[in-house]
Amino acid sequence: MVEVFLRHRFPHTTLDISFQAGVEIVVLFGPSGVGKSLTVRTIAGLFTPETGYVRVNGEVWLDTEHGINLRPQVRRVGYVPQRYGLFPHLSVAGNIAFGLREIPRPEREHRLHAMIDLMQLHGLEHRYPHELSGGQQQRVALARALVIEPRILLLDEALSALDPLLREELQDAVRLIQRHYQIPVILITHDLQEAYTLADKLVVLQEGRVVQIGTQEDVFRRPATPQVARAVGMRNIYTGTVVGHTLDSTEVTWAGGSLLVPRISRPRGATITFGIRPEDVLFVREQRPLRQTHNIVDVIVEEEHPTGFDHLVRMRLVQDTGVVLWARLPRIILQNLGVRPGQRRRVLLRQRALHVFAGET
Repeated sequence: MVEVFLRHRFPHTTLDISFQAGVEIVVLFGPSGVGKSLTVRTIAGLFTPETGYVRVNGEVWLDTEHGINLRPQVRRVGYVPQRYGLFPHLSVAGNIAFGLREIPRPEREHRLHAMIDLMQLHGLEHRYPHELSGGQQQRVALARALVIEPRILLLDEALSALDPLLREELQDAVRLIQRHYQIPVILITHDLQEAYTLADKLVVLQEGRVVQIGTQEDVFRRPATPQVARAVGMRNIYTGTVVGHTLDSTEVTWAGGSLLVPRISRPRGATITFGIRPEDVLFVREQRPLRQTHNIVDVIVEEEHPTGFDHLVRMRLVQDTGVVLWARLPRIILQNLGVRPGQRRRVLLRQRALHVFAGET
């Protein structure tokens, strides 16, 4: 178990970050400047906050109150910075073995060859960093971090500069490494897909503090605030007014009509904030009979554009043209539905996919 707390004042902001990590992949997610890199540098022993502690399996690595601050070498942390931090004057083998200088030569050679096998670096041992591709440099950096048999692995935007295919391959490698070594992995990213793909636990940071911790499903489907919702891609965020309740739903007026949301304990007349992810906005197939009539709205399709393999579709409500609604569809589904700008269509906002924000229930 890794326990982290740090508080540090800067001229225009104060970091106040606290979380725990087990034997899992923990993703620190948020925009630049919120303290992600300083957090992993604190764990690695490369930054000392004004106030804070780092405890790993009960061992204190940092405790500013009691004057404890172990050196990075003593902490035995595997750390891969954003630009990999390879030594340009050392070969692949020299870079990997750099942290093994104080152990006997036979053991050093054994670990070096084991890492070359694990990271598939055969034939590259005598090359220098400038002679390697980005993916090869990344594998060397991971090998150097792992060869010391770390107690924790820290990855600071380490996959961000890679092309999509190589990035997927190395994401798979990170998962395999975590399972093989059974250690906590703390990874920094601002990429939504990477966060969702890798995180066992997602720690969302905004303005220097932790605003939500949970599984990727919890955070993406049930964000704590509208601000977190926007950060994790929930573009559709609205307000409505409670008009009544049934056993399992609450009726809300919205955009000149009404919707059913999951039941909430708010009185009639209360204003609530709710949202729905674009991928949960479903187009109605006009030739098929409808099983339900609620939560279906008429829209005008304004534009669609690709976002990787998916397409993002922007629409406006017919009943209230001031309201924009977003949908996300795989390309093949978009084509099968025949969705095009200028069309008038009907879409379904599934009740169970509508999320009422905490503090509004």
